[in-house]
Amino acid sequence: MRYIELTKAPCNQTLEVMIVSGDACWEKRFESMGIRKGRIIRKIASQPFGGPVVIEVNGSKISLGRNIAAKIEVEVHACPSR
Repeated sequence: MRYIELTKAPCNQTLEVMIVSGDACWEKRFESMGIRKGRIIRKIASQPFGGPVVIEVNGSKISLGRNIAAKIEVEVHACPSR
């Protein structure tokens, strides 16, 4: 199955982290932020003009640069309940 980059994922959707690419340094960094394979996250916003991507992980909001967010591949699970 093909996953999509976090930068291309729709906002306000439940996403599951499937692949975290990069070297060991990046993997440790993502792990310290709570971003790991199997984790459920939500993309809150994607700022225009190459700005950061804002996600929610375990109730915390994290802002990631686009180059960093592109290292994370996700699977869209469902629309949030309103």
